[in-house]
Amino acid sequence: MSTVISVENLNVCYRTASGTVRAANGVDFSIERGECLGLVGESGSGKSTTALALMRLIRPPGYIESGRVLLGDRDLLSLTEEEMRQARFARIALIPQGAMNSLNPVMRVGTQIADTITAHANDIARSALDDRVASLLELVDLDPGVARSYPHELSGGMKQRVCLAIGVALEPEVIIADEPTSALDVVMQKQVMETLRQVQADLGAAMVLVGHDMGLMAQCADRIGVMYAGRLVEVGRVAEVLMEPLHPYAKLLVACLPSLETKGVFRDIPGLPPSLLDPPPGCPFHPRCPEALDRCSSSEPPLVALGRRRVSCLLHEATS
Repeated sequence: MSTVISVENLNVCYRTASGTVRAANGVDFSIERGECLGLVGESGSGKSTTALALMRLIRPPGYIESGRVLLGDRDLLSLTEEEMRQARFARIALIPQGAMNSLNPVMRVGTQIADTITAHANDIARSALDDRVASLLELVDLDPGVARSYPHELSGGMKQRVCLAIGVALEPEVIIADEPTSALDVVMQKQVMETLRQVQADLGAAMVLVGHDMGLMAQCADRIGVMYAGRLVEVGRVAEVLMEPLHPYAKLLVACLPSLETKGVFRDIPGLPPSLLDPPPGCPFHPRCPEALDRCSSSEPPLVALGRRRVSCLLHEATS
């Protein structure tokens, strides 16, 4: 398979009254055609910031400081605003979290899907446009008659499927799904994710799936990227990361997953994520790390290859 999107040394900052926050710090990854990369981590780890940066949707006081986002042979970060507008949804699309807040409450959903299409192909005939809207609704397992509905007339799962239809309307090469099931019950989560993965497979698109749920990632992603304090600390195949995590933070995340053996026992990770206004020196996880070495408080570990995986930890520096 060929690489569809490659992210190189992506740095995203936010200006605040107290100083500058580096929300994404040197993020590097690539995704192949048909592959799904899941980004996991605690709130504030930089997952959604990274996703929005790929779409060039970081708004003031945030800004993309440096890096490259290569989609094919084009760097999205070097495009003009008009060129990027043309690329959004046509080549790279976002399925946002919170469908309730993403859809216009006073427009029928069919019109909202059609608007995405006509923004890039305004010469399409009305009959062809209606047919395309109907086929997109069927693609996400909705009746074409839903096109006549307003968002408030639909369930949460149906609204999320409409957002999915909008996202794939122009058959993008990359789909970014930012916690697409965050407001849904467990049954609806499963149905929406099955639909999303099927649509991705039909398009042969690469996908970035952002979320907190390691169990959901285990079912849906091909690889997992674990983020902490704006950095990728481990990247690997799902089974490898879940069965034998290498980074101490990844180990603790996996240990927090519920299991039948520990029914009724809920684990957490001691301590709190660091303030990105004043991050600790060295490895940002060392204040919470049960395996920290003395030099972890002064040496910042790079993300290095370890077989088919990558890990940012001094414990594995000698074996890389």
